[in-house]
Amino acid sequence: MKLYNATKYVIASSIIIFNKSYFTLKRNPIYIYFVFIFSLASFSQEKPLFEKIDTLDVLLRTSEKLRVANDMYASLEYAFKVVNYAQDLGHNHYLSHGYLLMGTVQYEIIDYENATKNFLKSLEYTEKTKNKVLLPYVLNSLANVYYDGNKDYENALKYYKRAVKLGKGNPHIQQYQIPLHNLIWTYMDLDRFDEAAIYLREADSIDSSIPDSVQTDRSSLYLLRARNYAQNNDIIRAEENFDKSFEYLKDETYWPKGKSYFYRYRSEMYEKIGDHTKAINDLKLLNENDQKVFENARSKTDETTKMRFKVDQYEQQLAIAKREKDLLLDIDKNNKKIIFISTTALLLLAGIVFFYYRGYRSKKKISEILEFKNIELSEAKSQAEQLSKIKSQFISTISHELRTPLYGVVGISSILLENDAKSEKDKKLLNSLKFSADYLLDLVNKVLKVSKIDSEEKELIKTPTDLFSLSQNILQSFEYQSHKKNNILILDHNHSIPKLLYIDALRISEVLINLIGNAIKFTHQGKIWLRVKLLSTDDKTVTIRLEVEDTGTGIPEDQKDYIFEEFSQVGSVYDNKQGTGLGLSIVKNLVQVMGSQIYFESKKNIGSLFYFDLELDIAESLNDLNNQSENKESTTNISAKILVAEDNKINQLVTKNLLKNIGCSCIMAENGIDAVQILKKESFDLILMDINMPIMDGVQATIEIRQFDTTTPIIALTASELSEVSDECKKAGMNDLINKPLNKEDLRNCIAKHHK
Repeated sequence: MKLYNATKYVIASSIIIFNKSYFTLKRNPIYIYFVFIFSLASFSQEKPLFEKIDTLDVLLRTSEKLRVANDMYASLEYAFKVVNYAQDLGHNHYLSHGYLLMGTVQYEIIDYENATKNFLKSLEYTEKTKNKVLLPYVLNSLANVYYDGNKDYENALKYYKRAVKLGKGNPHIQQYQIPLHNLIWTYMDLDRFDEAAIYLREADSIDSSIPDSVQTDRSSLYLLRARNYAQNNDIIRAEENFDKSFEYLKDETYWPKGKSYFYRYRSEMYEKIGDHTKAINDLKLLNENDQKVFENARSKTDETTKMRFKVDQYEQQLAIAKREKDLLLDIDKNNKKIIFISTTALLLLAGIVFFYYRGYRSKKKISEILEFKNIELSEAKSQAEQLSKIKSQFISTISHELRTPLYGVVGISSILLENDAKSEKDKKLLNSLKFSADYLLDLVNKVLKVSKIDSEEKELIKTPTDLFSLSQNILQSFEYQSHKKNNILILDHNHSIPKLLYIDALRISEVLINLIGNAIKFTHQGKIWLRVKLLSTDDKTVTIRLEVEDTGTGIPEDQKDYIFEEFSQVGSVYDNKQGTGLGLSIVKNLVQVMGSQIYFESKKNIGSLFYFDLELDIAESLNDLNNQSENKESTTNISAKILVAEDNKINQLVTKNLLKNIGCSCIMAENGIDAVQILKKESFDLILMDINMPIMDGVQATIEIRQFDTTTPIIALTASELSEVSDECKKAGMNDLINKPLNKEDLRNCIAKHHK
């Protein structure tokens, strides 16, 4: 039980002394400082409310007088009337006081549950009114009930501390002193004497500065000091303060429960120092005083039960009254809303009727326009889709039709170049012929690449690769072109980069070949660098930068914004520069596929620098690279009997010579039907099957063959993009695909892969 219940109300002029910034109340250790606030509040109201406020003041004074006279039942009735009346007026100030008075009565009759509810309501309304005078008392009362009734010590400490913080520096010193004493008492009860000592020093300081005219009960402060001295084994000072405290407590009407605390704590001190006689004597006195307190509490039990029943009735009445008030307010609000809505609706209706016809006509006209525009857009979309489809089909068809004759030109020129019986003049002519054919083939491939790159699968095929060797090989492939233009090729490779990295070698090669080829095209008697820089590394990954720099003509400022666009060319259309303007567009797309971006710096007549960064995984060992090397087929000739299904005579000649050069014999079939018939009569080690043939194409021929021969490998020959025909060929039963025009090494490796 707490030393103070700061929510006890002592009302009116006979008890409260109000002088400037001080008021005092001295009756017993339960102090209340309250009513003067009511009188101040009532003067601040408007004149029409004066009589109602005066009624509330009278009700509060009556309730408090009855509580002091120990007529708790009647006191609670008047407190309820205060709450009910204040609720009708919507007066939060009196609601906070009314609920505080109700909680105080319930606390004194040990109805802690209802006391807690009403203290919390009082706190709610006190915070709404920002009543800084009343708030410390409400917080102190709430802390008391949490401590005594709920044994919720942490919440009790929280509210005591809030009350102390609000009361500190307030001219009404009791607002600070009462919760401060209770806070110290709580810390001591929880055996937290170090924390209690801090606040006890504050209490001593306050006590020494307060005049006797406004001094609160000293018994509590002496008792707290005595407990602190006893805890610190300062027995002499402890006894002195116990004696001073008892001077106040010996009055039977003063604070009966205070004597019990006195005897208990002094008995504990004597027990601690081994004075068992005095300790036992104090325990006897404690038992006698507790019996008196118990008898007093028991006398309130019946009244408490009756009070709790009455509280339930009061709460029901309050709830009913609140519902009635809320209902009336809702009805009033609804009536106002109905009037407002009706008036507004009439005005809006007039406006709607006025504008409806105009709006209807305007809407109809707009709908007709939109319908017409939608038809136009739909037709334009259909045309665009049709044009896109025709474009893709045209590019695919043209590339196929161009590749077929180029296959013959490249193949025959290669065969003738391998023939030693030719003059130097013929050799030069053949080299020129082959160069032109290769250039045309590269042009076809680039056009097809641009057309298909957006629809390709973005998956990278990464294998362990020696980036240094790859860079060397790429530069070496440009030595002839570079020498023709008197350029110097330089490889600058940082050897701190791990030897083996997981790279899509095909895509990186294509990017670097395009960049270096572009640099050679615009550089004469200059230098071209391929740099491989190390940006960062850790145990598993490495970040590198690939740069291609030249000392060529550079890029004009007005052309920098669109050099990566398809078919764009640097310089005048009359410049003698070969190219389609597709290289950098392909580079940009491929670099994006690899998860990076291409950047460049350029100054006219000084040169250009293109670069991009890649984060690559480090290959853990040489095993994968060794396995790749082992899987590469030998360059030795292969002895195999091969059926070639090809309708083009030139392609037959080229393919036959290529097979002869790698040691294979072959039989030609003009179409798919011939191939099926020949295979029924003879056995072959492998079949090279052209896809596009008259009478029966290669796919249908493969389906026919697989009905009676499921073992002979069938390799598709096609001038189309492999991605376009791959699924169809595999579904038909083909084992592999190879692009035309064929070269000897690719053909040898493919045959060796499938020939056992």
